[in-house]
Amino acid sequence: MDEKGRLPLKAKPAGNFLEYVRERMDTFDERSLCAVDSLVFSWLSYAHIGPELTRACTVRDIALHELLRAEDFKGMFGSSWDEQGSRDLLFAVCASPRFRTCRLCDLRFRTDKVSEEQFAAMTFRLPDGTSYIAFRGTDSTVVGWKEDFNMTYLSPVPAQEEAAAYLDEVAARTPGELYVGGHSKGGNLAVYAAAMCMPQHRARIKRVFSHDGPGFHREFCAGDPYRRIMPIMEKTVPKSTMIGAVLSEAPDFAPTIVESDGISMFQHNPFLWMVDVEVAEFVRAEGYTASSRFFNATLDAWMDKYTLDERGRFVDALFDVIGVTGATHFSDIMADRKTNVPLMLKAIEGLDDDLQQFVKDVIVSFVKTATVERAADAASGIIDSIKTASPAIDAIKKRAGEREHGEQK
Repeated sequence: MDEKGRLPLKAKPAGNFLEYVRERMDTFDERSLCAVDSLVFSWLSYAHIGPELTRACTVRDIALHELLRAEDFKGMFGSSWDEQGSRDLLFAVCASPRFRTCRLCDLRFRTDKVSEEQFAAMTFRLPDGTSYIAFRGTDSTVVGWKEDFNMTYLSPVPAQEEAAAYLDEVAARTPGELYVGGHSKGGNLAVYAAAMCMPQHRARIKRVFSHDGPGFHREFCAGDPYRRIMPIMEKTVPKSTMIGAVLSEAPDFAPTIVESDGISMFQHNPFLWMVDVEVAEFVRAEGYTASSRFFNATLDAWMDKYTLDERGRFVDALFDVIGVTGATHFSDIMADRKTNVPLMLKAIEGLDDDLQQFVKDVIVSFVKTATVERAADAASGIIDSIKTASPAIDAIKKRAGEREHGEQK
């Protein structure tokens, strides 16, 4: 306790990747690109750029500060995991001596509802002569999550093939070394594109980053294209990862597990990932949380049991059931679980027995992951408080014993 009798707060690392951009003043000429920089570019790729900036869609690049158009802000970040954080990050990047001289080009965006494909990519030219090819991930919507689950039974998905073609196209006209990366589905696309692009382009890739991206089917992980890029792959996942647990990487590849605030699926939001700003690195966690392990085990058991065709039928059924809530975002479902869970369970009743069991398992796992982690966090806080208070309690007991002993005398 301090002099006012307060328990000390649990120490926390310096901040997140927004604070990293605000506080680190060294340039790319002074320090080369790191995993935290990769997350910054990956997140910038979520920006929906208006038609007025058509030059961003060509090889002719634009300065990042040209994105600062107030009239575009609502549409630019409206569907992201953190709209205000995304806006703050853009302002911080445009002010930062590390990022403000980077240039944006080759914006590509395509949506196809029939094939359930949403593809977007952009390239950042860095002042040190390297380039970062960023693939956009899925947003915080239910539809976005379905894209990730589609990967459990489709291989390759249309966006993966388009990612490889984009990388080849950009690399053919871009000199210098390349970095490739993305967040969520964008991380998966980055790894796939780097593995499947032309050999002469792959040889120029310095590093491939997947930030909480889904993995791949075992057959792909065992193949030569994937094995060739493993030495330059870096995957970061929050300790309560869910999207990053969809499929997996090769058994001999270990991702970096990052400390994160928030609960279960909400840790997919990288503004909750902890960064040690001074050393420019993510703060590493000791391992996955109980909620993440539970979800991962549920998903693995399901994929081991069923064929690819069966998985597709199950994923469609799952998201049909989720759709009865009318929720746009998963956070909407979790915010009113008492109403939405019974609605979903009612919708399950009309399904075949095997579909019913699968959908129930996944819905229960969503609820349990949040519940398990809240309970674990609460228990951890209580334990920490007890540990911190114990010396003070012992001292009080000791003084009470001394007083009682003196009175007896």
